[in-house]
Amino acid sequence: MLLSFTVGNFRSFKERKTISMEAASIQEHKDFVRESDNAKLLPVAAIYGANSSGKSNLLSALRMMKDILLSSVKTNPTEELKTDIFKLDEQYTQKPTFFEVTFTLNDNTYKYGFEYSPKKINGEWLYSIKNDRQKIFFIRNNEGIGVTKDFPEGVGKEESTAENRLFLSLVAQLNGKISTSIMNWFEEIQIISGLEDSDFEFQSTESLFTKNSVSAMAQKFIASMDLGFTSLRKGEIGVKTLLLSNLSEFKPHDNLKELLSEKLDQNKVSTIKTGHTVHYNDGSSKEEFFFYKKMESEGTKKIINISSPIAKALSNGSAIVIDEFDAKLHPLLTKKIIDTFNSPETNPYNAQLIFATHDTNLLSNKIFRRDQIWFAEKNREDESTDIYPLSEIKEQNGDKIRKDRTYEKDYINGKYGAIPYLRG
Repeated sequence: MLLSFTVGNFRSFKERKTISMEAASIQEHKDFVRESDNAKLLPVAAIYGANSSGKSNLLSALRMMKDILLSSVKTNPTEELKTDIFKLDEQYTQKPTFFEVTFTLNDNTYKYGFEYSPKKINGEWLYSIKNDRQKIFFIRNNEGIGVTKDFPEGVGKEESTAENRLFLSLVAQLNGKISTSIMNWFEEIQIISGLEDSDFEFQSTESLFTKNSVSAMAQKFIASMDLGFTSLRKGEIGVKTLLLSNLSEFKPHDNLKELLSEKLDQNKVSTIKTGHTVHYNDGSSKEEFFFYKKMESEGTKKIINISSPIAKALSNGSAIVIDEFDAKLHPLLTKKIIDTFNSPETNPYNAQLIFATHDTNLLSNKIFRRDQIWFAEKNREDESTDIYPLSEIKEQNGDKIRKDRTYEKDYINGKYGAIPYLRG
């Protein structure tokens, strides 16, 4: 499980900022809290903030860290690393980007991070943590890589690491046990956009009708939403029809239509069909199945499309990170998904859901603990992003926000910050 993620000098994040999934010492919803390697962790975190406040940048930072780590093994020694630094302060154009995660894995807690610039890895480190004591596995800086006896799989490989490649990925490539398990932990994290759910259409089509634990979880997840259809069935559809349905929002595709008509008429792919009861004039009725993208609402299509990544997280006990989580969804459907992750009964393997949203209907002490609600706010002077949890906000008298407050009303009234600045 993820304990924390820290980012610095990335997009709107100037100084290092940390989002934590560790439970605070508060009393509400104790049943939400999970224990992993003696740490008390949260299964859900929601991030609120105005447009351009940095919510999406925080999630993109985690994606960037994952992408750089997983692709490092393929990086050419002369290849520049992708960077996206804070551009509004000249000092930061010369500083490296910083990423660090702390997480539990197989009853162990690790802290791994690196900082980098386009041409090199400026620093890299891996620690194990036990009873608040850190044990160094390796540290990398401008002088080289130092490996301790507690990380024998890295010994002797220090000189084989190119300046622009991560040491952890090299050791994993050479079958290091700990390094491989950490790489696999990153591989399992899913970071998706709630606006681009159609990207998961094919994945969910295959997942829903493959007999395994993920399929069973996906079917159960969809059934729990009560979306109005009677059942799901795997079907076939012409590639031309499928592609045109995905391109329907774009007007200038007459040439593409003509090409598809010539080339793709005979080709078919698997798709999802939803069942509905059709009533006939003779008084009889029958369940008929329809191509879901033509029959269902945008919200229902989104639930079906994201069922596979959500089911994968719930089945594997991994993390799923969703930007624009509430897009196209009724607040009750969004709440149902949150409840699914918060409940130990429906989330027995301690999967985590982290998402950005504008849906203030969810800002309720019945849905979240105070430490599960985070805010992203831009500093008006330098346009850098700060993030902070509701559990750390204080009243004017110095007391922390009480758990019986009306969070939604307080937020809209500007009590917690992280709202748009509107001019009259």
